[in-house]
Amino acid sequence: MFESYNGNFDIKKEHINGNGDYVITSGLTNNGILGQSDVTAKIFDANTITVDMFGFSFYRQFNYKIVTHARVFSLKPKFEISENQGLFLVNSFYFLSQKFAYDNMCTWSKISDYKIQLPTKNGEIDFDFMESFIAELEAGRIAELEAYLLTTGLKDYTLTQQEQQALDDFDSNNVE
Repeated sequence: MFESYNGNFDIKKEHINGNGDYVITSGLTNNGILGQSDVTAKIFDANTITVDMFGFSFYRQFNYKIVTHARVFSLKPKFEISENQGLFLVNSFYFLSQKFAYDNMCTWSKISDYKIQLPTKNGEIDFDFMESFIAELEAGRIAELEAYLLTTGLKDYTLTQQEQQALDDFDSNNVE
């Protein structure tokens, strides 16, 4: 289902300068995002999945680079996926973080033959189910948040121009 790829340059903290593409490292902090760098290194496509040495998996909806010293690899699906489908797939990899640790690092060679259970319909992977399942989860969480904001009196608010610009930048992946 996937092809695995590694980085080609050992990006270090001193290369992080807030410019260029996001850099992915191991760990859960900031979903494994170390920062941004314009150092010359292999760029991985959006709509792929990263897996680190601890088995932590994240869907990446943006182009990125990977550090090589932290044993992170990129999984490129052999089929097109949407963001919701990518999020569903990543959650299917959750068990990896229970199997691997610093003393037993996750690698592509260790997991390439693992099987994951995915929804099927008529013998084919049911991508429509994945899409709607994640959309329903998101809608439910938004409804809960809106109810909370309403009961706490925080529903009606006005953003400053700077706050609105920060949200707009975030939405367009131009966070600096």
